[in-house]
Amino acid sequence: MKIAVIGAGVVGVTTAYKLAKQGHEVSVFDREPGAAMESSFANGGQLSYGFASPMGSPSLIGKIPSILVGADPAFRLPSVFTAEFLSWSLKFLHRCLPSASREDAAQLARLAAASGNVFHEILDDVTLSFGHRKASKLVLLNTPSAVEKARKSQASGSALVAKKVLSWAECLETEPALQQYTGQCAGGVWVEEDEVGDAASFSEQLVEHCHKELGVTFHFNSDVAKIMHTKSGVQAVSLSAGDEQPCDAVVVCTGVAGTKILKGLDIKLPIYPVMGYSLTAPTGANPPEVAITDSGYKIVFSRIGEQIRIAGFADFGIASEERRRQRIQELIKTSRTLVPEIADYSSIRSTWIGARPATPSSLPIVRAAKVPGVYLNMGHGMFGWTLSAGAAQTLGDLIGPATQFSQAA
Repeated sequence: MKIAVIGAGVVGVTTAYKLAKQGHEVSVFDREPGAAMESSFANGGQLSYGFASPMGSPSLIGKIPSILVGADPAFRLPSVFTAEFLSWSLKFLHRCLPSASREDAAQLARLAAASGNVFHEILDDVTLSFGHRKASKLVLLNTPSAVEKARKSQASGSALVAKKVLSWAECLETEPALQQYTGQCAGGVWVEEDEVGDAASFSEQLVEHCHKELGVTFHFNSDVAKIMHTKSGVQAVSLSAGDEQPCDAVVVCTGVAGTKILKGLDIKLPIYPVMGYSLTAPTGANPPEVAITDSGYKIVFSRIGEQIRIAGFADFGIASEERRRQRIQELIKTSRTLVPEIADYSSIRSTWIGARPATPSSLPIVRAAKVPGVYLNMGHGMFGWTLSAGAAQTLGDLIGPATQFSQAA
C-alpha cells in the first residue's frame, strides 16, 4: 500500500520506519528543508521511559492565581484568550482533577514503558550515533508535601520501573553537580531506566537508513495543503505548490499545523500549542552525569555527549517574537542562577523555540480517523521523543503489514 506520512519530526520519521519495515511503500512530506527541524529539533533530550507525568495535576490548580498574574516563572498564558484556548483550557483543567490526573499518569506511564521497549528494538536493528546513553534521571521536588506524595506513590507499588524517593542529602550524593544548586528543593525521585539522546540527530540518521535500506522517499520543502479523498478512501495529498501525490492512505504526524489540514476533512482535535525553549552549550566545570528535571521551574538539564541541553517552560499559545526573546533570556538567567557550573553559559552554541502540540490529558492521539484511509499520530506534547517509538508501533499495528493488502487484492 502507498502511504503518505505528513511530518518528518521524530514521530513521523519513526512512523515511516515502522511502516516501511511492514512492507509498505512510504513517502514522507515535510515543509522544512530537513528532518526534525521544528518541535523535535532541540528538545530536552530526555527519554522519560520511567518518569513521564502529565502536565495537568491537582498541584497546578493551586498555581492558577500566580499564573494568571504572570508570577509563576514556568508558565505564561496567551496574550489573547481565544475561543480555541478557552475550550482547550477547560478540558485541561478537568484533567487536573485528582481522579483524571491519576488516570492520565497511569496511562502515560504504560505508554512510555512500552515505547522504551520498541525504541531498543529499533537500536538493535539500526546502528545510530546520537549521544544516547542510560543516564538515569533525578526529578527535584521543591516542597516536603511533594516528597511525601512521591513516597506514598512509591509505597503503592504501582511503578513500572525502578524508582527511589531521596532526601536532599541523598540527591547530592547521587548527583554531586547539584552541590551548588541555589533553588528550593526538599528531595527528589531517582529513576533508574531513563535515558538521554539527541532527537534531531536520531531522526536525521534514521532518515538516511529509511531511504537507503527501506526505499522510503522523503519530500522536503513540501507543504501539504490538503488530503484528497472520496467516500471510498484517500486518493492523494495536495501540496501548496499545486502538485498532487497519489497514495492509498495518509498518516498525519505533524504538530499543531496538522490540525488545519484535518479541519478540511471535518476532523477537529483538542490540540493546542505549548511553547518550549532550550539552549545547548558546552559542558561546564561541573556537568551532571544524571539527567535532571527541576519540577518547580519546569526545566530539564541533560548531558548529551560533550554538551548540555537545558530546556523548559510552558507558554500557552504561539508567543510573539518579543516574548520568545524574553523567555530565552529568562531560561539562560534562571539556569545560570540555579546551577552555575553545569554549563559554559558564555559559549551557548544554539537556542531553540518550539510549539509542542499538547492535548488536555498529555496523551497522544494515535488512531484511525473517521475518514477512511486517514490515520492520526499527533499531540505528543513534551513527550514526542519519549513516545515516538511506541506510537509508531501502535500506528503500524493499526494499519497492518503490506501482505494483508496484497492478499485482499
